Amino acid sequence: MRPLLLTLAAMGCASLRTAPPLPAAPAWLNGQHIAVEGPLKVGVGGPELAAAGLRGAVQADLRSAGFEVVKAASASELRLSLDSFTRTDEAVMGGTLVKASLWRSGREVDRFEVTADQLDCVSPLWGVSAQKNAECFGRGVVTALLRSGKVAEAATNAPATPRAQPAPVQMLAAQPSPPRSDSTAIAAPVQTRALPLKGKLAVLDLKNFTRDLSKENAQYFSDVIRQASLKMEPGLDIMTRENLLVLLQATGKKLEECEGECEVDTGRRIGADHIVSGEIQKVGSRYKLTLRLHDTKEGRLLASSIGSGKSIDELDESAQKAAEDLFTAR
Repeated sequence: MRPLLLTLAAMGCASLRTAPPLPAAPAWLNGQHIAVEGPLKVGVGGPELAAAGLRGAVQADLRSAGFEVVKAASASELRLSLDSFTRTDEAVMGGTLVKASLWRSGREVDRFEVTADQLDCVSPLWGVSAQKNAECFGRGVVTALLRSGKVAEAATNAPATPRAQPAPVQMLAAQPSPPRSDSTAIAAPVQTRALPLKGKLAVLDLKNFTRDLSKENAQYFSDVIRQASLKMEPGLDIMTRENLLVLLQATGKKLEECEGECEVDTGRRIGADHIVSGEIQKVGSRYKLTLRLHDTKEGRLLASSIGSGKSIDELDESAQKAAEDLFTAR
């Protein structure tokens, strides 16, 4: 029994390893747009979740490296195809393999193959470490792309795509409405601006009311919200999940047992100025993601948003927009 316990403990420690940092951004990267497709073939446990986890991890690392990730690439923009995420040997974790290819203007620029043997962050406990493993393989793919000489040559010889700059927000003084006849209706334009948030933001792990998502897999959607908050509010101090767990343990709170005002109170206890909470549930045949943004000082609900999809993949696509909408005032 003792050797078995030691083996399990060692495997558990392996699951705690994190992906290595990305290499420094190359000079050619600035201004590059890239779209991510796939994976087209998945042969690891929980295909939909594995696909969503790998694609999300790759997109997050591309953004961190400095790319502008777009939904669809134009003819002159880069397109990364995640061709497969499979296991060549069910008995050996090292047999897990990700194949990817990079395209521009309809021509293949380079191909990448990343195996578990090349990585030091893959856990053999796939069931409980699916998201961490997806992040590990995603980091391997993006690292290979950044170090590719063929990609550098293709990017250097092609015109860089300028990044779209957000329009400056203008505060307009209220103007008296002009007289209007009964037969004329004037529709006021709807303006969108980012919510002016400052201080620390905590994103609580979403409550999972579905049978299709494990706890670890549901955490992926919490990470999507954190990534969106960094994109929409770069001035905010985003609390990591690790720091959040330590602070929650210190308060003695069980997060799954509190809702509404209790979530806001939890935010106060851990020193957050704003807190995001929500849940994932299945209504009929559709998955629903509900998000709420509260101010912890006054307990006010600042914003809420909803994402939905017929499948986990569709919910993944909708989650990014729902998260961005949460930090936008209309």
